[in-house]
Amino acid sequence: MKFVQKNKMELGDTLVPDLFILNNMANLGELDVKLYIYMLFLSKMGKETDKADLAKKLNVTEQDIGFAIERLQGEDLITRTTAGYNIVDLKDVEINKSYIPKVEPRKTHAQTEKERKRMAATSAINESFFQGIMSLSWYTDIGSMFENYSFSEEVMIALFHYCQERKALNKKYVHAVAETWYKGGVKSFEDLEDFLENYDNIQKIKQKIAKSLRLNRNFTKYEEQYIDTWIKDFNYDFDVIEEALKRTVTKPNPTLNYVNGILSNWHKKGYKTVKDIEEGENKTKTSGKSFAKSSSVSKTKYQNYEQREYLDLESFYDNM
Repeated sequence: MKFVQKNKMELGDTLVPDLFILNNMANLGELDVKLYIYMLFLSKMGKETDKADLAKKLNVTEQDIGFAIERLQGEDLITRTTAGYNIVDLKDVEINKSYIPKVEPRKTHAQTEKERKRMAATSAINESFFQGIMSLSWYTDIGSMFENYSFSEEVMIALFHYCQERKALNKKYVHAVAETWYKGGVKSFEDLEDFLENYDNIQKIKQKIAKSLRLNRNFTKYEEQYIDTWIKDFNYDFDVIEEALKRTVTKPNPTLNYVNGILSNWHKKGYKTVKDIEEGENKTKTSGKSFAKSSSVSKTKYQNYEQREYLDLESFYDNM
C-alpha cells in the first residue's frame, strides 16, 4: 500500500529553523539570508544548481555568491562536500551540544544552592532580554561565563543589561564586555560599580586628551596603554595630564609619546599635583640662578687678582 500526496511546487512551504532566526540571521547580510533560504528550498526539492544559476536567480554576480557561501560556512549553516554543499541540521547540532549526562556525583547543599541561584539569574535574563525565547546556545554560554569568570548573579544580569543599553546584545559583544570586566577584577556587583566608575572617568579623560590634541581619530592600542599608565599607575588626574599637554604647544606634530616622556619624568621626581610640578620647576630655576651667580663671582675675583709683572724674563728664569 502506497500513499502519495501531490503538491504543486509553487504552492509548497520551505521551513526555516527557528534556531537560524535566533542565532544566525542577525549576523548575516541580506544576500546571505536570501541564499540560505533558497538553498533550503533547493535541498527540499532535491534540485542541482551551480554558482552561475544562483547568481542569475538572485540577481547578483558569481563572486557575490562565492562570498555569501563563505559567510554561510563561517556561521556553520552549510558544509562543503565533494558533490556540493550540505545544509546543517541546526536542531541536531543544538541537541548534541546541549546534552549533559545525568549521571553525576552527589552534590553538596552549597553546590546545589549556587546552581539554583544561577538558574534563576539565567531565567531572569531570558525573560528580561529575550522575551522568553532565548536560544539554547545562550544557556550554554551563560553557564560557561559563570564558570570562567566567577561572576555573581547580579553581575551576569547587569552584563546583559549593559549590552542591551548599547544595542549590542550579540554574543561577540557580550563576551568581549565580559572579558573586559573579568580583567578589571569584577566578580561582585560592588566590584562592578567601582570598575564602571573608573572606566567612565578614564573615557572622559581620553576624550579631553583627544580634544586638546585635536585628534580626529581613535587612539591606537599603544596610545591607550600610555593613557592607562598615566591614570592607573601614576594616579594622575586630567589637571596634571593637561599641564603636560601644554608643553606640546610649540610642537608642530605633538604625539602622546612626547607627552608620556614628560609625565614619566614627573612621576620619577615624585610630582603628584600641578602644585608639586610648579614648586619643583621653580626650585630648579632658583638653583640654576644661584649657580650662575656663583660662577660670575668666581670669575670676577680671578679677573681682579693683582698679578705680578715679570718684565725681566731672563732674571726670572735665573732665580728658578
